[in-house]
This record gives sequence, C-alpha cells and structure tokens, in this order.
Amino acid sequence: MQIAFVTLFLGLTLGAYPVELAVEGPVASVELMLDGAVAGRIEGPPWTGRIDFGTALAPHELVARALDANGQEVARARQWVNLPRPAAEVGIVLEGGGSGTPAVARLTWQSRTGAQPTSVQLTLDDQPLALGPDGRAALPPYDPENPHVLSAELRFPSNVVARKDVVFGGKYGTEVSTELTAVPVRVRRGKLTRAEPLQGQLLAGGKPLVVAALDTGPAEVLVVRDLGANETLKELGDVAPRRTQQGHGMERTFTIERDHLRYEIGLRKDDEVRFVWPVPRSFSGPGLPAELFDQSRAFTLQDGGVHWLLTRILPAAEGKGKQRLADTVAVAGVQAMAGGRPRAVVLVLGANPEEASRYDPATVRQYLASIRVPLFVWAVEKEAAESPALAAWGKVEDVSTLKRLRSAVARLRDELESQRIVWVEGTHLPQSISLAGSGAGIELP
Repeated sequence: MQIAFVTLFLGLTLGAYPVELAVEGPVASVELMLDGAVAGRIEGPPWTGRIDFGTALAPHELVARALDANGQEVARARQWVNLPRPAAEVGIVLEGGGSGTPAVARLTWQSRTGAQPTSVQLTLDDQPLALGPDGRAALPPYDPENPHVLSAELRFPSNVVARKDVVFGGKYGTEVSTELTAVPVRVRRGKLTRAEPLQGQLLAGGKPLVVAALDTGPAEVLVVRDLGANETLKELGDVAPRRTQQGHGMERTFTIERDHLRYEIGLRKDDEVRFVWPVPRSFSGPGLPAELFDQSRAFTLQDGGVHWLLTRILPAAEGKGKQRLADTVAVAGVQAMAGGRPRAVVLVLGANPEEASRYDPATVRQYLASIRVPLFVWAVEKEAAESPALAAWGKVEDVSTLKRLRSAVARLRDELESQRIVWVEGTHLPQSISLAGSGAGIELP
C-alpha cells in the first residue's frame, strides 16, 4: 500500500485549499487529519478533496490515512504546513505489479517557483533507472525479502536540490529517517553550555523529549525594511553635520561621511544579518501559484554594524508591485526558524508605510510567537512609534536618533546572546513543546 501527497504546501497557507493524493493498492477511503483531529474524508478516486487550515496563521501537521474496507489504516503520509520547507520537494510513489510487489516507481515534484528540474536522477541500490516522460521508471528484478533503497535527486535552477530516499522490501515498508527539531530557549540564569542538564526539561504532549545536542553558535537576524523609509534612514546619522569652509573669496558647504560609525552599533562578531525585500516576485506553474521575497546575502560585523547596513544596503532591483510588509515578516520568520540558530526578525518602518499585505500585523505577530521567533519593530521617524499607522504592530521602538538606535540594537543583542538552540529527537510542532517544572533556568521565547 502506498499513499503520497501530490499537493505540497510549500508556502504560508491559510483558509481552505484543494488537496490531491496519489494512492496505490486496495484502499477504500482516505482520512485527512489536521493536528490530530479528523478534518475530511475522501471516499474514492480521484483522490482529491479540500482541507481548511482555519483563520489563524499557525504551524500544522497534515496527515493522510489510507483505510481499507474495514476502516483499518494500511498506509499514511504526512507533511508539515507553515513550517520551513525546502524550495523544491520530490515524492516517490511505488506502484504494484501483478505479483503485488512494487514494480514501478513514480516521481512527483514541485518547486516554489514553478520551475522544472534541470536534471532528474533515480537510483535503486545506487544503480541508475531510466525515467520515462510520465515520471515513471520500471523497477528491475529484485529480492522482495531484502531491503532496497530507492533514491531520487532533482536539480532546479538557482542551485536548488530536492532529494528523497525510500526504503522498501524486507521489514521496511516506508521511508526510514532520523529527524530532529530545533527548539530555541532563553537562559534565565547562569550559563548553559552542555545538553545534559536539559534532559527531561522539555516536553511534547506532556512526554519528555530526548535532547540530542545544544547549539551555542552565532545568531541570524532577518531584517524587513520599509522601502519608503530610505530617505529617513539616510538622515539617521548617515553624514556629519554640514561644515562650511571659506577661502579665496569663496564659501562652500560640504558633508563628511561618518565612516567611524561603520563598525559601531553592531551585533556580535559572527552574527549574521540578512535583508528580506518586501516586494515579492510571482511565479506560475503546476500546483498553487507561488511568490518569492528576495533576500540579500548574509552580512556580519566585518561588513558593518546595524546602522551602516540599514543606511546602505538596498535591493539589487526594485520589484514590480506593491510593498507587503506583514507578509514579508511572516516569510522572514519561517526563514529564521529554518536556520536552526538563535534568531530574530526586525521590522524597520517609516511613519506611513505602504502596505498591501494579505495578512494583518496582529496575525503575523501571533504567528511568529507560535514558531518562537522574536520580533522587534523599529520606527525611524520621530514620534512615529506612537502613530496610528504603526499601532497595529503593537510594541514599536523609537530609533529616530543614533542614541535610541544604539539602545535598540543593544536590546536585540541581549536577546540573541540569551538564546540557545536545543536539538531534540523527533519532529514536533513548535507550539506543542513546553517546559517541565522550572525548566532548569531556561524559558521558551
């Protein structure tokens, strides 16, 4: 029996969406479960239905259970929704032959941009298989009593790679993998440099999690900047006061770059800063339409401090369309979570930012809290932090002067310094994880 999702939810998802599955074998029906509760049922082919992810943007676990005529589960497939996903994914479906053993492997894939793969490689026990134009490959003769590894690797433009490995035969009926979840924690007191003190301190569904490792590495900050605030940012200490020079009967006024500020007002030496630009690029292709919010390369203190980066880093090209700040913040939160490092998202706003987002600020702030990504909102214009235009974001910090910016960056640095990443065995929804008792001097963001 085999079941796999043909519809892959690669982007942020809210509300009702169609879902399609590939089902192989004598399956009477498919039950769809969302976060452990029954959310729908498909009674037969074609294996299509709908799933409603609700009105709140939140992480979800979507499970499809293949049931036989007696209502017993014979196979299942799972995918995570609104959690970090690769830019492209591939699935493998085994289709049976006359003897009831798998005879054909079928590939399904989807890329966030809708791009087709530039190369496709499918192997059985490291031996290449010939793939037909319909995405199917006949399996050569094999011993069904022994396990076999079927591997697919697809390469897409922009160095995107999708890979899938399936073990079948022998005692294996599904894929075998080791999964870990990165859990950010804050150190409330003392120092935390080893994983051992955390054993038994983190719970999922009330059960203790096995702590595999503790990461104390550098942090990653994703910055979303209101493009309408560029001129204000340039005035934020970008140049020294204007100086007048007289001589030879002439007077000229000039300014001096404050290069001495380049490495000030920064984070720690190895912390990385990336900018996510708030005007997306749209792509169409198979499946759901997709949008990508471009981002910059990673900058460290070697490039410059936060002030220097804010006043000098601009998108390589202005995107077409309207600015969508809240949507970009949500995407930045997902990217920050995917890094498995201490993290934060910073939103930098002018007094009256253009906004055409699909999600409202309250929804996005709640979503970042659910995936445990701290959000800092900064206003660069004087008194803008108290303006009605920014009120929807809740707490907003005034960074309209160098002194206030320095204080805000210090608070951001303190947040990053307090964070540790705890790796626990298994894959868990972030909102399902809690602390046992006092938490051994830690707290969850």
